[in-house]
Amino acid sequence: MIPRRVWLILLILLALLIAGGLALWLSQNLVKRSAEVYVGYDEAARSNPFYLAERLLTRLGAAAQSVRRLDELPDSLDPADTLLAAIPTYALSAGEAQRLLHWVSQGGHLIIGVQHPHQPGQGRDHLLNPLQVRSEHTQTLPDDPIERAESRVNPVAVQLGATLPPLQVNFRSSLRLNNAPWLVVRWGRGQATLLTDIDLFANQRLTDHDHADFLWALFRQHPPGGTFWLQYRALTPSLAHLLWRHAWMPLLGLLLTLLALLWRSSRRLGPLLIPHAGEQRRLVEHLQACSRFLWRHGAGPMLLQAARHYAQRRRERRSPGSLPDAAILEHSDQPLNERELIHTLQTLQRLNRPR
Repeated sequence: MIPRRVWLILLILLALLIAGGLALWLSQNLVKRSAEVYVGYDEAARSNPFYLAERLLTRLGAAAQSVRRLDELPDSLDPADTLLAAIPTYALSAGEAQRLLHWVSQGGHLIIGVQHPHQPGQGRDHLLNPLQVRSEHTQTLPDDPIERAESRVNPVAVQLGATLPPLQVNFRSSLRLNNAPWLVVRWGRGQATLLTDIDLFANQRLTDHDHADFLWALFRQHPPGGTFWLQYRALTPSLAHLLWRHAWMPLLGLLLTLLALLWRSSRRLGPLLIPHAGEQRRLVEHLQACSRFLWRHGAGPMLLQAARHYAQRRRERRSPGSLPDAAILEHSDQPLNERELIHTLQTLQRLNRPR
């Protein structure tokens, strides 16, 4: 008989042999190779639509810096700086517009988008009113942003200088600023560049046509040495918008719960149904229920008459030929109340008892 230890050694050797054969097969059949897989933008590019523009300006030797909101900018911008603002003109408050115009008058360069029709002196656009700029639609584009982005609009030739070649820029907007897709307004010692489509500098469109060259040319219009600031948050979303965008399922569940609570606590439309008990009632309870029902429906005299007839028959069986008692001979059609009925029934019950 083979010892148990020998079997254990054989099993270990067999497992090692199988593992070695599997490793040899994998080393001869598996091939390691590298491949590029597109995974989309990283976190920085997803949160900053001007991330590619910032990287381009940095590569070209400019000092570029991105901020989310206007209040994250320095308290006093340098007159040599350039600001590309994603927030539209109509969203600027009176204080923000006055601050930007004061900086532009000292020599700053503001690049901002216009997204709505406007007439000078009319409306609440605190930036276009002082600049005396008129914006109006010249053609109709689809309301859907996806259809508008996919719509084919021919690029426009943009001439930034007599010595520079014209640039092809695709303005995907039907707005015109004083009959032009873009406009440069001199204000003091600086200038404000108004665009009908600020998204042409976004990550998805910066490489289209001559958009990158257009951005660099706008920066070169200003004296060198300043910082190119890119403010990329168009509008601060409201709390309701954030909740609906990121927590719509809990909100929907809460709404359904509130509707269910309102329905449960509302006034019922019918009588309250009493659940039936599982146990059986005694005969006395059924008789009591029947008597209460008859009493509520005015059948008290009938109950008293039936009790008197029953008492009279019992008395005749016990004592044939005896005279009836006065309680039995009383009239039963007199007006009764509950107390008198109970008193009379108790009296008849005492008469029925054997003496």
